[in-house]
This record gives sequence, structure tokens and C-alpha cells, in this order.
Amino acid sequence: MIGIIEAHSQIVTSYEIKRFRQYGGAYEFVAQIDFVDGSILHVRDYVFLNGDRKYSFHWLDQQLQLIRRWDNSPHHPYLSMFPFHVHTPRGVEESLPMTLQKVLAYIRQQLDNASA
Repeated sequence: MIGIIEAHSQIVTSYEIKRFRQYGGAYEFVAQIDFVDGSILHVRDYVFLNGDRKYSFHWLDQQLQLIRRWDNSPHHPYLSMFPFHVHTPRGVEESLPMTLQKVLAYIRQQLDNASA
């Protein structure tokens, strides 16, 4: 995971690994990533021994207001990509399954577009 974060050093100003535990093929990864525009990403990614995965990638602006939060909590069964979804200031939308790599690539694209 650290390698994924460091591969985006052009947009990451700092990061803190708050918790990392590994149990065989299972893991728990909790981190905060700070970006060049002052926004932050709270990362929670868990893989359980049975292979199930639970995640939340919560991106906030400088005022700690929601930009996007991708997660797979089973709260929106009406979405066709259930349980995968993203929260935006406009509400809940469908999402593909996300990884830290995909989220950082999305944020990088958004920051690049904002500075262009």
C-alpha cells in the first residue's frame, strides 16, 4: 500500500499509516493521505480470512466537506452495482469496486484538471 501512495508523490504531500495488521491472507489498513490542494483522504481497507473485503475511501476538502466517499457497505440495495457505491454532495451514485490505486488515480485526474 505504501508503494501505491508513494507512486502518487506528485499529488501527495504527506501520509500517515494509522494501522496496519496482517493475519495470513487477511489485512487491515487504515491511513490518512494529504494532498497538494489541502484535501485529505481517509482510507479504511479490510480483507478478511474468508476473502471478503470491506472498504471506505473518504475524500474531504480543506474545510472537511465531502468531495466523494467510495465504499461497499450494503446500505443501497437498489443500485445496480450493489454494494459498491459513491457518496457525493448530490447523493449516492453507483460505483465500480474501488481500490486505493483507482481512488488515487481518480484524485490525481481531478487535481490535474483543476490546475489546467
